Amino acid sequence: MTLSKTAICAVTDEVLPIEQMIRFVVDPNGSIVADLTQKLPGVFLWVKADNAVLKKAIWRNTFAAKTRQTIKIPENLMESIESGLTRHAMQTLSLAKRAGELRFGFSKVDEVLRSHTAAVYVVASDAKENGREKLERLAIHDNLPVIDEWSSAQLSAAIGEENVIHMALADGGLTHKLLEILTKLKAVKSET
Repeated sequence: MTLSKTAICAVTDEVLPIEQMIRFVVDPNGSIVADLTQKLPGVFLWVKADNAVLKKAIWRNTFAAKTRQTIKIPENLMESIESGLTRHAMQTLSLAKRAGELRFGFSKVDEVLRSHTAAVYVVASDAKENGREKLERLAIHDNLPVIDEWSSAQLSAAIGEENVIHMALADGGLTHKLLEILTKLKAVKSET
């Protein structure tokens, strides 16, 4: 069993796994930037991936207080976090396809779900009910997460294919990463 890395939330002072947090970095211009890949250099701090907590950090400018610097907060910081998480999720789907961890198309996904080798079922948010219901039942029967966060156009663009409606992902690091990103995205979007 591997222990998750933890950090202290700059707003709530909770010690949380970093999978539940968003890392922020002060850029060279003194602006705060969400470091969603956790790779940017510079002064950083962690904030719980939660709509109310993030809004509180922005409203109070917790970033300035914790870093003891004058910090500029972009007006669209919340929107950039949401769009950044979505972009990160799409990149993860693309990598999963290249790594052979992703199958798409109704018949291929049906086959993977029936063989019980899928770990996650992804369906376009604008999918028609008939095909969606059939595959969703198979996924739910195996207690698989069902993701319906993105449109067919978004899924298609992510993996470089046309008219992608159904996807199944095998168990693996990229699948776990996608679920982590999705959890953060839902927490950032939700009004508590």
